[in-house]
Amino acid sequence: MFQKSADDAWLTKLRRVKYLGNMCLVLRLKHSLSDTYWLNVNDPGFPFVGVIEHTNFDTPENYKGTHIAYLSRYLATEDPVWAYSDDEYLDFALSHLKRMFPHFEKEWVVDFKVWRSEYAQPVTERNYSQYVPDASTPFDNALISTMAQIYPEDRGTNYAIREGRLIAQKL
Repeated sequence: MFQKSADDAWLTKLRRVKYLGNMCLVLRLKHSLSDTYWLNVNDPGFPFVGVIEHTNFDTPENYKGTHIAYLSRYLATEDPVWAYSDDEYLDFALSHLKRMFPHFEKEWVVDFKVWRSEYAQPVTERNYSQYVPDASTPFDNALISTMAQIYPEDRGTNYAIREGRLIAQKL
């Protein structure tokens, strides 16, 4: 958006922040995986940080009687998994899902969608406080508010909303 009209110095500051991408597999299933809504996973052998079964929070009747689950994975966009086709990613994910939920069968999958976000998670390296992007831009009446600016707070939607409101008040 800014590349054609912004000065190089400002763009260089923005590009200093590194990011992880996210791949989120959303599954529509015939059966429930478990009775858990949100399962944080801290197993280095399991490639997803969370298994969230939305229909344990909202009734399956709102989804034509099916169960909605999603698996979230943060990764560098240089990781070979990032380049998987949607079908390849589904197969990759289901093999791991079967390990966690042995009763799961691939035939349960009614439909699926893979969502990719290239700049999902800013990487806060050592001395990050010295290069947190500023809200100001080289454009009149334009400020930015991104997840990279929430530091030192942990990334979270609540902080993004707070920062967005603060920026909006400055306009």
